[in-house]
Amino acid sequence: MTEQPRLKLSPKVSDEIRKTTCYMCACRCGINVHLTDGRVSYIEGNRDHPVNKGVLCAKGSAGIMQHTSPARLRAPLRRVGPRGSGEFEEISWEEALETARGWLAPLRETAPEKLAFFTGRDQSQSFTGWWAQAFGTPN
Repeated sequence: MTEQPRLKLSPKVSDEIRKTTCYMCACRCGINVHLTDGRVSYIEGNRDHPVNKGVLCAKGSAGIMQHTSPARLRAPLRRVGPRGSGEFEEISWEEALETARGWLAPLRETAPEKLAFFTGRDQSQSFTGWWAQAFGTPN
């Protein structure tokens, strides 16, 4: 009698798992991000996380689409056509930071309190507050 090939009931999903936090909403659930050849291949809830205990909503599960979207920005862009034309070119991070510094330096030197931020419910609220304080604006 010949032995039948074994059915893989739990095929390997990834090469590596990174534990992190979901930022698709304000809940900040724990997630396990599965990587295959260094690319995100699957996202699941982290059962050991105190917030969600492994449960992950549709938004969190859909995070893979945001990460792998061909429309995702991968580098700073500078507008080269008229406003609204959708014409941009990629620039280096150094050039983007120098451009921002050029716009903000005169304001910081003369009246930093004129700069105000609105962040809504995003993941960078604490960083934005720290940055605003360092810039010199209470707003």
